Amino acid sequence: CKCILIITFFLFLITSVLNAQDDFEKWKQQQEEDFRAYKDANDKAFMKYLEDQWESFATFIGEKRDTTPKPEEVPVSETEELEVTDSVAVDTAELPALLIEEDEVDINNDIEIFQPEKGKQHEIEFWGLQLGIKEPENFAIDLKYPVTSKSVADFWYKISNSNYEPLLDQLLQYRKNMNLNDWGYCLLLNNTGNVLSGNKTDLTKLFIWFMLTKSGFELKVGYNKTNIYLLIPSEQPIFGESYVKISGKKYYIINFEEKEKIKLNIYTYKGSYPEVDDLINLDVIASPAIKNQMVEKDLRFDYAGKEYVINITLDQNTAAFFKDYPQTNMQVYFTAPLSSQAERSLLSQLRPIISGKSEAVAVNILLRFVQKAFPYKTDQDQFGYEKVFFQDEFLYYPYSDCEDRSIMFAYLVKKLVGLDVIGLDYPGHIATAVKFNSNVRGDTIVYNNERYLICDPTYINANIGRGMPNFRKKAPKIIKIL
Repeated sequence: CKCILIITFFLFLITSVLNAQDDFEKWKQQQEEDFRAYKDANDKAFMKYLEDQWESFATFIGEKRDTTPKPEEVPVSETEELEVTDSVAVDTAELPALLIEEDEVDINNDIEIFQPEKGKQHEIEFWGLQLGIKEPENFAIDLKYPVTSKSVADFWYKISNSNYEPLLDQLLQYRKNMNLNDWGYCLLLNNTGNVLSGNKTDLTKLFIWFMLTKSGFELKVGYNKTNIYLLIPSEQPIFGESYVKISGKKYYIINFEEKEKIKLNIYTYKGSYPEVDDLINLDVIASPAIKNQMVEKDLRFDYAGKEYVINITLDQNTAAFFKDYPQTNMQVYFTAPLSSQAERSLLSQLRPIISGKSEAVAVNILLRFVQKAFPYKTDQDQFGYEKVFFQDEFLYYPYSDCEDRSIMFAYLVKKLVGLDVIGLDYPGHIATAVKFNSNVRGDTIVYNNERYLICDPTYINANIGRGMPNFRKKAPKIIKIL
């Protein structure tokens, strides 16, 4: 009868679905087994390589970005009235809207991730956040002394054969949730390694080496009579850090706790883990989502006989995050963002001051703000070493020098006026140049067949179009700002 046919059809349909699901699960299991076998083969081959293929490499002293000394005092220009010849006004309606507080994610709470059910619970302190990490069962890190190629190979064998994947998954989740770039991820691995190893420096470095490798990054470890070293190549140059050269590539000797001071040769290897070729990228695309520690600061300047006070709120924790960031090429700093809290606080007070003004006057006001609101001091006088600020650092620290001012000025012009800016890299000095929509008079430079007006945030009281006298006849390198 018809009922029996219908029942038979549905039974056939259910059986087909169950068989298909069973086939899919078998296929999935086979794929996982194949991948495990492939990974195990790679780990075994790499471990065998580590047992034998070590060589001695010379270490080189870290290079300097610029060897020309900066001026101890900056020149002050006579105050002159700006000749306004352009009629193009700043159109604030076309500029991006400021972030509003209600749209912000509350990052003061601990960031939650998915964790395995079993394992030993740890708390990882990361710039004010307490991150829960579960150390999986059967996870193992161990190092036998004295350090030799065999003991490093044994470390790789033990950790690669332990249950490390759930731990790596947790760390990658935290990286994503906290907007960490490659360097921030390295810092997270360092803090985690310190906890898991009981603050044993060599074990922490080996842990970072393994986890970065399993995250797809190319790096190596090395050793000598006293220590283990992380050898990390980078997409950008890292200044001031010692390095070894392997097959023409620089591997920087990185210590996430303090600068390495090394003169001895290092034993390491030329090969790499199979199919791992990502280099650490120092670009900062987004500010790290770490715990806020807000402070207030008054910034004072005058323009055309009128006094202005800008009361900003900034996050000193973000400034602290960047304190020991590697010193790299200038483009990284020029393109990095300001944290959202500081950006909203700063731009919301500057925007009304320039609203309705011509482009020339608006940019001149921003130039005077950077010239007058931030006292000058060289890095050597303030820190004892060269350091370029990210923008949150610039607002936080009491003093700044030429490159820091230029980075902030370029950011303000792009955000508040919407004009293109380039950096000008002179020996011992950094300035900027702005491409206006009209022909504004002054010192200019031509880049990509476009006319840019020189604006120097370190030449106190100088208007737009006035370069510092010592550099007017010198040709700078151009820093492209994305």
